[in-house]
Amino acid sequence: MSKRTLSVLGCILSIFIVVSICAVARASVVPVTRFRSAEMPGGVPPGWVLDKKAGTPTLKIGKDGASYYMHLFSQGNTSFGVRTSARVNVKDFPIISWRWKVNKLPAGGDVRKKETDDQALQVYVAFKETGFPAVLNTPVVGYVWDNEAPKGWSGRSKQIGGDKMRYVVLRNKTDKTGQWYTERRNIYEDYKRLFADINGGEPLGVTTGVQVHINTQRTKTSAEGMIGNIFFSSEVKDIAVTQAAKEKIVARTPVISAPKRKSIPRAPIEIPGREDFSKASCLNISVEFETNSTYVHQSLDNKAPIILEYLVKNPKENLTITGHTDNVGSETYNMELSRQRAEGVKNYLVEKFSIDPERLIVKGVGSSEPIADNGTLEGQLKNRRVMIQDCP
Repeated sequence: MSKRTLSVLGCILSIFIVVSICAVARASVVPVTRFRSAEMPGGVPPGWVLDKKAGTPTLKIGKDGASYYMHLFSQGNTSFGVRTSARVNVKDFPIISWRWKVNKLPAGGDVRKKETDDQALQVYVAFKETGFPAVLNTPVVGYVWDNEAPKGWSGRSKQIGGDKMRYVVLRNKTDKTGQWYTERRNIYEDYKRLFADINGGEPLGVTTGVQVHINTQRTKTSAEGMIGNIFFSSEVKDIAVTQAAKEKIVARTPVISAPKRKSIPRAPIEIPGREDFSKASCLNISVEFETNSTYVHQSLDNKAPIILEYLVKNPKENLTITGHTDNVGSETYNMELSRQRAEGVKNYLVEKFSIDPERLIVKGVGSSEPIADNGTLEGQLKNRRVMIQDCP
């Protein structure tokens, strides 16, 4: 092989490495799972494996608005979970986030006691094993929704062979049942604190898997819990916002300031009763569409931080997502097209940024509220839009 050929190959390899590094640098979220349908081939969600300990497992996929979730039931002597592989370097992606809800807690469940160690929901993250056999030497961080143990308690499993399974209690009986809560934990910091006795608290490698578990075999009672999408994040500003929790979510670092936004162009004819969203305290985002299209362009990603910041600062507010069209086509067609555009934007925000669907109100108004002259192509483009708006 000639020196010229080697030089060319070296350049190509360098470009490939640079592109790969840049791609990793841009990535901020590593999804563990996104439940997209109610289908459960083999009795479990796609990509998951059943882990049965005792009794008869009962689980299904439910739907809350536009979001799907996994629904687990435990009765009497039941103990089971589902697991999936997840290879994540928690130094690069230290934040783990998910939504969960409990309808019933196991009576008397207490993670601190061997004989009552039952929980309605447990989220486990397994790391690279520290020795042989792996089953006894795999460090596992467990986040639990307990009954009796106080929130914030952390410690080791009381079960035989459970030394490497270490817990943090996030929720207990003081939290409302039947209500969604969003969790965001710095699992890297949790690991260093829980496993300070192993390698100075530094993980030996990437995570190996994630498991969701429920059990009542010790208290011989029953429990019911639900869990939504799970993901790792590299930045604390990637906030999964929930209204149902009724909790103020505070970022670990100051959230970005919203840039000054230009007022939207005024309609040639003012529509009575229309709120002025151009005020500085309001949210006023416009997303444009191609003719007859419902495709949501990725340019919305650049506006997502403004939306997330607004929802965090105004935890009691909901956003109105309104679809619009130009005046080409029938009134009936445009009304349906505008609604589909608004639904598309909502689904995009829910699936990609984990915004609670209950905070997004969708409507379509067809071509009834133009902001520009439909007699020109430029005006039609401005009218083919979805507005994401609210004023506190």
